Amino acid sequence: MNIKQLRYVVAILATGSFSAAAAREGVSVQAVSKAMSELEGETGAPLFNRASSGVTPTPLGRAFGARAKRVLAEYDALVSFARSSAREAGVSRALRLGLCVPRFPGIERICTMIGVVAGRALGCEVDVVLTTCSACIDELREGRFDALVTVGSLKERGVVTGSLGTMSPYVVMAGSNPLAKKSELTLEDINACPVALAPEFDHFNESVCRAYAAHGMTSELVEIPTLESYGDLMEHRNGLSLIVGGEFIGPFDGCVMRPIAQKDRLAIPICLSSLEGASFSYLELSRALSKMKILS
Repeated sequence: MNIKQLRYVVAILATGSFSAAAAREGVSVQAVSKAMSELEGETGAPLFNRASSGVTPTPLGRAFGARAKRVLAEYDALVSFARSSAREAGVSRALRLGLCVPRFPGIERICTMIGVVAGRALGCEVDVVLTTCSACIDELREGRFDALVTVGSLKERGVVTGSLGTMSPYVVMAGSNPLAKKSELTLEDINACPVALAPEFDHFNESVCRAYAAHGMTSELVEIPTLESYGDLMEHRNGLSLIVGGEFIGPFDGCVMRPIAQKDRLAIPICLSSLEGASFSYLELSRALSKMKILS
């Protein structure tokens, strides 16, 4: 019996399925299923009743889960105590995270929010610094960052990526754009305008713009290498840009921001990447960021 198995039990009880628990814990469904089979081998009886509609706990599973929650609370408190003691002894250092997103207005506020909340949860100082897709992997390999927070996953040799959750997309446009009169935009609305691509953020483009292209967006995708070209697209061509975290960003000078209608809204993945073998665990950061209520 180990801590991971206990976390999986609690996650299954909270989500009602092995697949949802696996997504929450950032592991495969097979890993959760294998861990539960091994744990049930130790307990000698099933903890969950499996069905196509999901799983339900057995009486043993409910009792085991209640005890597991208490054990995990004590374990997490012990980890926090150990880190605090190390920090007081002067042997800890700041955790360095690279936030790899375009420099939207107000993005520094998100950096600060992540740093403060994650720092409190992890029991150490957390520095969050903006970086770019073109530089972030080299910076990770060179040790400038312990991990990278990205919109979408990174597929690089020697880099491990896990899901932190998802965020909803928003659309930015000039105040003069006719669509600015609407409270939310449909895919049909978006298709009437060109959409900006950020050339230094391939994974951002892939996870937001090209995800919508695969979802039925037919807009012209326009690479925007400079702020001047961005302004020209927005002001003179009624262009749009797709972003995430709109409720925490802004205001954009001369622009407005609108959510995408529920029927056309995609869940945009937010991921954490670190080098293989790194001691840093994205599960800890995931739990910290969940306290910010910005990820679903």
